Amino acid sequence: MFASVLLAAQQLDYHTLLTYLRPPKPSAATLWWMLAAIIGAVCAFSAFELISRRIRTARIMQKSRDDFSRLALVFQLAPEEVKQLKTLVKLGQIKHPDRLLVSFEFFNSRLEEMGPNASRQLTESDVQELRIIRNKIFFGERMKLPPVRTTRDLKTNQWLHLKRQSDGKVFMAPVVEAAPTGLLAVTPKAQGKYVHFEPGEKFNIYFWRDRDASYHFESQVISQSGGRQLITRFEHVDDIERNQRRQYHRVDTNIPVTVIPVTREELEGSGPKKLKWDQPSLSGHVINLSGAGLALAMRLPLKANDLVYIELPAEDDGCLPVIAKILAVNRRGTTGEFIMNVEFAGMSPDTHEKIFRLIYSKAKQKLPAGV
Repeated sequence: MFASVLLAAQQLDYHTLLTYLRPPKPSAATLWWMLAAIIGAVCAFSAFELISRRIRTARIMQKSRDDFSRLALVFQLAPEEVKQLKTLVKLGQIKHPDRLLVSFEFFNSRLEEMGPNASRQLTESDVQELRIIRNKIFFGERMKLPPVRTTRDLKTNQWLHLKRQSDGKVFMAPVVEAAPTGLLAVTPKAQGKYVHFEPGEKFNIYFWRDRDASYHFESQVISQSGGRQLITRFEHVDDIERNQRRQYHRVDTNIPVTVIPVTREELEGSGPKKLKWDQPSLSGHVINLSGAGLALAMRLPLKANDLVYIELPAEDDGCLPVIAKILAVNRRGTTGEFIMNVEFAGMSPDTHEKIFRLIYSKAKQKLPAGV
């Protein structure tokens, strides 16, 4: 029998064998079903990807809004100031509002796009108020409030920067109450769960208040509330370390300038435009600059309370004329130069804005590459 099968196979040629082995030709209905299945799979995958992207975008936007609220608390912005920022977010259709509080360029670009010279969605008064808020955030205007000397003076919702001494991990938590039995703070979360702190764990705790000073103290955990551990109680501290901050952020510079001493009578009679031509000038250089004034190094000293006319460089390669008052004069021992602390006087809002832009440009030049 095997021989007969082998003989039959030898009699079949290649095309006959291929005919027997080839699968049957699919019908038109089968082809349409296959095409429909492929299209359905592509549509299902596309819909899944679209939904996933929208979910990711919604989460990112929600996180941005949460960060905006948290940073507003950290910067101690008043409710009216937060309301003004939210108005800017709404009018500008800003999808990531936290960028207003972390990017000086982004904040400025929104003001320029929506100001009276562009879309006119904001009035000049609105722009000036928002610039004041911006300066609080990025340059730290000082609020004249009494300093905090003990944790018993901390107010509700004051954010604390908790750094655990054992492993250096950092947590953020707002104050619930400065109770007689201890400082109560919301227990921070990590990966969606409340962090467990052991009684006696020591922390370095920092907080920033009113943009005028940073504070630091060491404390330890007394206890955590039972069950879900919603509240952590820290020991009170009565010797909080306070680091005074300047009224404005100060940046080191080395800007050569021309200084013209002027009297009050000359200033009232001629105005700044004539001063640089009619008065003898002195050479010096600005060694640091802030929104309130500058430090001026010169070979020849001037007197405290003297008025001077100074030309600073502007961002657009122009000239920024300012009138300033000398507050104090000190001699630098290493070089023999005189260092004069100078306060700006009678500055217009536009000039003040240009000063802040100059400060930011100088500060940005000092950042490491890639920052």
